[in-house]
Amino acid sequence: MGRQPRYAALLFDLDGTLGDTLELIYHAFNEALGPILGRDVSGDEIRARFGPPDGQILREWVAPDQGDDAVATYIAAYEAHHADFVQPFAGIRELLETCVDSGARVAVITGKSRVTAIVTLEQLGLMPMVEVLYGGDDVPRQKPDPLALTLALESFGIAPDSAVMIGDSAADVLAGKAIGAHTIGVLWGSPDHADLYAAGPEMVVDSVSALESLLFHA
Repeated sequence: MGRQPRYAALLFDLDGTLGDTLELIYHAFNEALGPILGRDVSGDEIRARFGPPDGQILREWVAPDQGDDAVATYIAAYEAHHADFVQPFAGIRELLETCVDSGARVAVITGKSRVTAIVTLEQLGLMPMVEVLYGGDDVPRQKPDPLALTLALESFGIAPDSAVMIGDSAADVLAGKAIGAHTIGVLWGSPDHADLYAAGPEMVVDSVSALESLLFHA
């Protein structure tokens, strides 16, 4: 056992929390949608649709008979260009290793599809530290609905008041609060900090080292 954790279960968001994936997401969406729409789609347009899994977003953007091809192109582009665009946030890999060494249970709860979540976790070397993963297409309702959080904690046998949800979006905070878990907002991911603060996280941090200080006893 390593350091003493403050929480028995640590529930992490993925995009914008563990990995800086935003530019890759924009690129993959445009690889999939550009030939269909005949134009580039702005980052603001894409981010405004965040919430459902990426495949669902794509299908809502194109005709029914174009959905399968758009999703396949997106996944192929996401995987092929991952190394070109994505790095873990500095200190994240070491933090997750410390979490596991401490005996805390680690889950990732993300709105992105399971297949792209696995690509990111594997390519960033984070998958070995993740005990439970819920992608957006693993559950019928995504954050801010707390269903995936509830299922993860049930699999651990841990009560919500012994868990913390860590993420960069209002949806992460609202999902955690909905089941009585602790909540920590991080500022290095989403540019939409106003929404994060409005959701009312218990704590907000602007660095991985500050997050670590909240997760473990001194």
